Amino acid sequence: MLTDTFDRYLSHTEVRDTTSVATIQVSRNPLLCLGLKSLLAETRFNVWKDPVHELSDVPSLPDESPVLFIVDGSQSFDGRLELIRELKALHPAARTVLMADRFDLYTLISAQDAGADGLFLTTVDREILVRSLELVMLGEVVVPSSLVREIMSQARHNTERHSADARTGSKASDPKGHRLSSRETEILYCLTEGSPNKVIARQLNLCEATVKVHIKAILRKIGVFNRTQAAMWAADHMPTKVEPLAENKTPVQQAQ
Repeated sequence: MLTDTFDRYLSHTEVRDTTSVATIQVSRNPLLCLGLKSLLAETRFNVWKDPVHELSDVPSLPDESPVLFIVDGSQSFDGRLELIRELKALHPAARTVLMADRFDLYTLISAQDAGADGLFLTTVDREILVRSLELVMLGEVVVPSSLVREIMSQARHNTERHSADARTGSKASDPKGHRLSSRETEILYCLTEGSPNKVIARQLNLCEATVKVHIKAILRKIGVFNRTQAAMWAADHMPTKVEPLAENKTPVQQAQ
């Protein structure tokens, strides 16, 4: 984890605040819950005996006590973001962190917009986990150092690409875009316009189930988790205007 506050925190051998923190796991993964409970044993993070699955499962909590929600984001990422929003609305003073197997820039933005106070990898070391949670309780936002490096690398790449575009007057393409079929490309452009599946299906004369299948393929190919991230990716990597593409032809074939 990379923050100046974290460096200052590491200089202390003991945590000064010993107030117990009611720690509630929001997960359907029993192995993850058992692992977290073991990692947080003998710390001030008092893990609630039973994990919760939905907002309705959250127990009654005293307003004056510190509360921490640890949300499992490994599955149903969009649903977990909505749950974080609901948790923050229900307990504004509580701190909420998201755990997952991996994160990228798009998930960072989405999680921050939802109100998450930290992102943690499921592979995080115990000492780093505990001390980072202490930072979260102090009001800091903590993210994995690997994600910080990715953001810096992406920012450097974008700066270089935009400089090259300014010199040539063109917009660089992304190799991932060439892996999309013509139909997937059409649907991706529809996503940038915010069109729901029903509207996309009507515009392209497809059934809604087929649109859903195409969207899943798009997300997998360009390496994002949801349609919002796909639209952001397209805005940054795809040309702003394209001619209608024929079914089952790639952009290269269409130009021939």
